[in-house]
Amino acid sequence: MAVASVVAQAGESFSRPRAIAVEGLSENAFRIARDHASVLVLVDGALVDETSHTANAILRDARVTLTLPSEMFLFRDLDFPSKALDFLDGVLRAQMDRLTPWSSAQAVYGHSAPVSVGLDRIKLTLAAAPLAPIEQIVRAFGAAGAHSVVIAARREDGETAAPILVHEGAFQRERTMREARRGLKHAFVGVLAFAGLLAAASGLLGAWLETRAESVAAETRQWRDAQMAGARDPDIMLHKHKFETPLAVLVIDQLARILPDDTYLREMQLGEGKVELAGVSADATRLVAMLERSAAFSRATFSAPTTHTPNEPGDQFRIQAQVNARYGQAP
Repeated sequence: MAVASVVAQAGESFSRPRAIAVEGLSENAFRIARDHASVLVLVDGALVDETSHTANAILRDARVTLTLPSEMFLFRDLDFPSKALDFLDGVLRAQMDRLTPWSSAQAVYGHSAPVSVGLDRIKLTLAAAPLAPIEQIVRAFGAAGAHSVVIAARREDGETAAPILVHEGAFQRERTMREARRGLKHAFVGVLAFAGLLAAASGLLGAWLETRAESVAAETRQWRDAQMAGARDPDIMLHKHKFETPLAVLVIDQLARILPDDTYLREMQLGEGKVELAGVSADATRLVAMLERSAAFSRATFSAPTTHTPNEPGDQFRIQAQVNARYGQAP
């Protein structure tokens, strides 16, 4: 496997695949950019032209940039604190099922470049689509011999905004590795035959190659699943750990905007979509109403009696509230 990987990398370094821009007309129809006469149609998982011939001659060994129409995507304009910029991918992945009808494993998605809007906040546009139709398109371009495919979502505001990248897939490396393994197998068999050991080694070689092929296939599937799910590199566990951090940051940011200056927190517990606050306020009775009026929280209630002690500057309170599912979305 290691030798085949080296051969594949060497092949990629010497190849110079041509670039082709493809415009998606619909979920099943695509047009080669700058050639309005060349329209490809997806039929039974294969790309064919208007004469029903396969598109292999057009797409073979090409780096394809495919821009799909906005109707295939769900767009969300989002607003976050600037401090969320360093873990933006984790924020979006953790909230995907709140912002869209799909989980992060069921969708492909991407976002525009974040733009500062002042007051230490940023805005961006999220583009997401269900995984199944995008995966079908990716497989069709791979079957047609494309070197790689990059898929972007055309923005709803047309030509004025840059498309949003939602998926990248490389096929040539996988094909090169298969061909390299096949070549190594033939070369190894030839050496054994020349040495008079072909009969004894054939069975061993076949078993070894089958084992390695299964290992490569499993690794390839894992890599593809990780790519289609939005994971990058093997740091999935690290990203999982970061999923909860952005939510706490956003909740703290909202509380800082809502709570009055004469109120301070001693404790905050966050979990299962709820937040529990404990602290001291000059007038604790008003806090529930203030939380209820905000877009970030609902179902606010005192979870323990409000008390007052002589050595405290105000009322000791403990409040529980529901964190709204879309509190990170722009109004």
